[in-house]
Amino acid sequence: MLPTNLTAITFDEIKASIKSYMRTRPEFTDYDFEGSTLSYLVDVLAYNTYYNSFNANMALNEIFINSASSRDNVVNIAKLLNYVPRSFRAAQACVDIAVSVNIENGVYPETVTLKKGIVAAGGKYSFVRQSDRTATVDTSGKAHFHDCLLYEGSIITYKYTVNNYQKQRYIIPADQIDTTTLVVKIRPNAQSQQVDAYNLVENIVDLNSESRVYFLNEVEDSRYELKFGDGTIGRALVDGEVIEIEYIRCNGTDANDINNLTFSGEIVTSGNRNIGAADIDLTLKERTRYGDGAESLASIKYNAPRYYSTQYRAVTAEDYSTITKQIYTNADSVIAFGGEEMNPPVYGKVYIAIKTKNNTTLNNTTKKSIQNNLKKYAMASIEPVIIDPDYMYLITDIFVLYDKNSTSLSESELQSLISQGIAQYAGQENINNFGGSFSLSKLQKAIELADNSIDTSSVQATLLKYIYPLQGQTNTYCIDFGTSLYDSNPSNDGSGNCVKEPILLSGSFRTIDRPDVDQYFEDDGFGNLMTFYNSGTSKVYTNRTAGTVDYSTGRVCFGPVNVITTGNLNATINIFGDQTQVVVGDTTVVVGSGQGGIDLQIPVQVIPDNFTTVYPSDTGTILSLPIPEITVAPIGTTPPAVIPINNLTPEVFLSIPETVTPIIPDTTGGLFDLASCF
Repeated sequence: MLPTNLTAITFDEIKASIKSYMRTRPEFTDYDFEGSTLSYLVDVLAYNTYYNSFNANMALNEIFINSASSRDNVVNIAKLLNYVPRSFRAAQACVDIAVSVNIENGVYPETVTLKKGIVAAGGKYSFVRQSDRTATVDTSGKAHFHDCLLYEGSIITYKYTVNNYQKQRYIIPADQIDTTTLVVKIRPNAQSQQVDAYNLVENIVDLNSESRVYFLNEVEDSRYELKFGDGTIGRALVDGEVIEIEYIRCNGTDANDINNLTFSGEIVTSGNRNIGAADIDLTLKERTRYGDGAESLASIKYNAPRYYSTQYRAVTAEDYSTITKQIYTNADSVIAFGGEEMNPPVYGKVYIAIKTKNNTTLNNTTKKSIQNNLKKYAMASIEPVIIDPDYMYLITDIFVLYDKNSTSLSESELQSLISQGIAQYAGQENINNFGGSFSLSKLQKAIELADNSIDTSSVQATLLKYIYPLQGQTNTYCIDFGTSLYDSNPSNDGSGNCVKEPILLSGSFRTIDRPDVDQYFEDDGFGNLMTFYNSGTSKVYTNRTAGTVDYSTGRVCFGPVNVITTGNLNATINIFGDQTQVVVGDTTVVVGSGQGGIDLQIPVQVIPDNFTTVYPSDTGTILSLPIPEITVAPIGTTPPAVIPINNLTPEVFLSIPETVTPIIPDTTGGLFDLASCF
């Protein structure tokens, strides 16, 4: 009789299966396996079978990218898909350097040069340049290095001498390198001063036997290997040639968010004289950013198949998303969609919304650069357009009742556990990212599972969006909440007039016709926006037809209006005859002069008709969950009633609210948290 039970997995199950089989033989029908020496032989057989099945299972898992758990195995599979995992990224600093130069031989030197190497230091981190930079000295003996980009880390060089008689591998002997800073040069021999620069390529199209190129792959231990041409695809290296490799080894995310740097480099004049530190003034324009670790296993598993499917061309929206992530490595997430999804439709264009790792918006220069790079992959006459994500914020107040006899935790400790539960919920539902949605029942379940003592929870919610007016220009601004809004019940005002309570309120702003008073707008309950200002405890309405509200769709249009400042700015308004000046700090803008404006934003808060489930208003919208107000009280406390109609507080959100940091399950079994010159 052959064994039929082949489903045993654990050691004990395998051992029991062997015994069951042996008992089918007449020699062992009544045999006492537990009390015999044969039991040791059964153990050996079970151990051997167990280890063989374990090794076979692991080996089979490691040949598929979705089930592999070893980084080296995942990388090797990704290599077959022509995908190179992203390396560490050095934090970047944008600085201005002002230099005062002394007279040399009766005149000021013509130029000063900032030397390659360490330029600045902040804390325990050094910031470097990989090349010299020269600035001209003006007639007053001043020189300036504007928008000087520095990289955190140390510059390392390494050399290989080519020997084709040996099986050579050109591996960069360091981890934590930023491959974007890699510089590869070839010398004919060790004594030669002639240098050929070689460029990194991924696509072999248009290469010939003389192309000075190299290919890059990640190999074992998170290091990178250079490969050169074979004489058909790319130039083949010759014996005796010297490969010079230069790169920056960095600390990734650890060097982000540094706000102060001091100069520690070397600047020399055209007369080859060093300039002392007392004559050098370094200004950090923006905090350091863009430092990042190596690409995670989860990211490689997700991106490699999609990158392979693009085949160096963008046809589908997902192709554009995948290629954009390769082009712009600071992208945290990307979504692309055709112009036909816009309202109104725009044909012949594909829109790409990019959420950056530090949640900053892209400047126009960066957008144009990404667009130009995408055009190389675009098909036919499709035009790629980079846009900013549209954020919609779900403002929540949470009230939790708990049984104080079932826990020894304090209310603040329970609040902390609830916050962790909300963060895990946000990660599971992809909140704060493209495609995320809100479910009230799932949020309440996450809250109530935070601790066994929690009995019930109630949630109150409003929606928040921002209008971004163009300063000094008359426009109409529309925002779409993508859901129906609460339509309040009519009532009698005592004079026979039918009135409704407003369910929408804006933050403060000032207009060109009333530059000296803070105004707001609200709805009248019948689909109209009304602007007003406060006079004591009364509202003085200035325009009862300032816009429209569609309660069924959640679309709000404000204008036409000419906004000159908003409540998020500490602005001073100066009026000189027909000229209106807006002063914010050291910046003064003459409204209507065409000199450029100041970034404005008006928060608009609404009460939704139903927040059981909330979806983004369109494809490019990110539904964000600001950190909620959490109240914890023992059972018996009366929870608050529903949100009063007039209890909207957009003035609290003049600045963008801080959002929950989602805790996202990693496929490897761990958990990870989702974060000028640039």
